[in-house]
Amino acid sequence: MSAAMNMEDEYDEYNYDQDKLVNSGHSGKNRSKKEASEHTNHFDPSGHSRKLSAKLQNTETNRKEENLKPHPTTRK
Repeated sequence: MSAAMNMEDEYDEYNYDQDKLVNSGHSGKNRSKKEASEHTNHFDPSGHSRKLSAKLQNTETNRKEENLKPHPTTRK
């Protein structure tokens, strides 16, 4: 029976060691769930700033490209 107890102790130790390597909740960067939740979705009081800045940049580049294209002349 001591051999069976010895095996159980070995497996218990193995399972505890493996718990360190498990990434819970797809948090990444070896963070715990608490750390992952603290570093995501920060409140931005100005709203969708990234979305708006991308839209403004795209509008500016599109206008520049539009001005570089030759426009057809219309006859009256």
